Amino acid sequence: MTGYKGYKTKLVVAAIDFGTTYSGYAHSFKDEYQKDPLKIYANLDWTDGSGLITVKAPTVVLFDPKGNFHSFGYEAETHYAKLSEDEEHRGWKYFRRFKMKLHERLNLSRDIMIYDDQKQRMPAMNVFSAAIKYLKDHLMKRLKDRIGDLRETDIHWVLTVPAIWHDGAKQFMKEAADKAGIPEDQLTLALEPEAAAIYCKELVVSVAKEQRQEAQLQSFSTGAQFMVLDLGGGTVDITVHEVQRDGTLKELHSPSGGPWGGTVVDMSIDEFLDELFGPDVMREFRDECKTDDLDLQRTIELKKRTCKDIENDKVNLKLPTALYEFYEEKTDQSFAASLPRSKFSKSVKKRRDRLNIENEMFLRMFKLSKGNLVNHVENLLRNRELRNVKTLMMVGGFSESDIMKNAIKTAFPSKQVIVPEQAGLAVVKGAVMYGHNTDSISSRKLPYTYGISTAVPFDDRRHPISKRVFRDGMYKCEDVFKVFIKAGTTVVPHKTSIEYSFCAPFIGSSKATVEVYTSKSETPMYVSDLGCRRIGEISLELIGRRREEKQVLDVEMLFGGTQVKVTAKEHGTNNKVSATFNCLR
Repeated sequence: MTGYKGYKTKLVVAAIDFGTTYSGYAHSFKDEYQKDPLKIYANLDWTDGSGLITVKAPTVVLFDPKGNFHSFGYEAETHYAKLSEDEEHRGWKYFRRFKMKLHERLNLSRDIMIYDDQKQRMPAMNVFSAAIKYLKDHLMKRLKDRIGDLRETDIHWVLTVPAIWHDGAKQFMKEAADKAGIPEDQLTLALEPEAAAIYCKELVVSVAKEQRQEAQLQSFSTGAQFMVLDLGGGTVDITVHEVQRDGTLKELHSPSGGPWGGTVVDMSIDEFLDELFGPDVMREFRDECKTDDLDLQRTIELKKRTCKDIENDKVNLKLPTALYEFYEEKTDQSFAASLPRSKFSKSVKKRRDRLNIENEMFLRMFKLSKGNLVNHVENLLRNRELRNVKTLMMVGGFSESDIMKNAIKTAFPSKQVIVPEQAGLAVVKGAVMYGHNTDSISSRKLPYTYGISTAVPFDDRRHPISKRVFRDGMYKCEDVFKVFIKAGTTVVPHKTSIEYSFCAPFIGSSKATVEVYTSKSETPMYVSDLGCRRIGEISLELIGRRREEKQVLDVEMLFGGTQVKVTAKEHGTNNKVSATFNCLR
């Protein structure tokens, strides 16, 4: 576990929840945590300056034409929109909804480039680190206003990542944090739904005790099983835990989920507007009216959360006047006149600057997210190991949507569905609690099988001829997947390890590398099998002089944390070897 040795001595634990659409932070003090774990401070007054106040800020970063960081969040949104209105935005770099780029790329490079609003490229590392640095500095200023002599080394940081992310994406975030001024020995990565599970368990038990709600207490008593559905902007992240006798949480199933978050609904709404007004009109409007487009985005975000799951109801969507003007310029007719002749004549009506949309049509825009979520949870609950799950906890900003809440309650009427107050803060507050006590997760289930590529004596009864090579005076079968640990294995943080020895030739160099592969299959045959992929390599370097042409090394891989750790030594000695696990190209 990164930062494991030093986190317990810090005065403050601070967590950054880096989201696809919104990000925020929270912190608590060590002495207060020991008395009341729920005494956590979050910044609840992010504002756009016009009266809109939210508990997290938009994950938006703005750089000036020279590539220097300018602003983050609402300030970045507003400033870029103003530049656009004055036609001075050319060359400025405006990034939003870029977090999912790490999930989409399996073979991730630390040099990966991402594109901004104007299709300009910039290193993703610079964008991610700028966002993390802004949130870090914003929190440091708040803390120093309260504690004047606070040093940066007095703080242990926690950075949240989706549980379904691969090892490379996690490493990328860790390196971005380091670039932002959070060194590795002051950083812990927390899995988002795990953090939410820790917080929700503590919160529900605390409230249940105060209000003497026996049913709620039973939901989190020893042996109780519960599922956390973390509905974010980009991903839906799901974990299942069982409460242990000592109050820690045992993971019952590997983290799962998919890219079915709130941005999927946004895309459906965008497609609807493209059909309604025409793609050319919408493209020109988005390019030339940034302020109006920003207002429209914020209106849609509010509607997503407040729209009721009532078929006969209507959704009133206020659209900017400029959009109707663009339509008239492009088509030489008014939108009000052409609407009755369109495919939306019965489902959409125009009332002044508002659209009245049949709720049934608006609900369809949630269909993909709802369907994927419900189907996935149904499949999970069919698992015999999860038959005793009684409670479903919904967290994350997208879980505040009545449509998503009702979808889960309707699909699983026999389950207790709990959505805590300020569900969007459950992850960041749980991350703070996890930072104080990483032992709160007693075990995890490995999502993948880990191993390396090896060559074994060729057997024509078992091995395909395409894998045959002549090496070291004999025919061998290459690309054989040597399994170290299987998918689904229960692993204990800081304890579960696999050790293996291999002979590393050092020819003109004291370095050696071992490629590491993963597979969702428990028993993959070859590293070239479908679903197998190279996730990185273990780099080894002897400490001290090399005495032999070949050296036997004992390599230990430590599983159970949020990242795999590696140590190594020369076989038969206590000579340590420098060993790192690199998952980035």
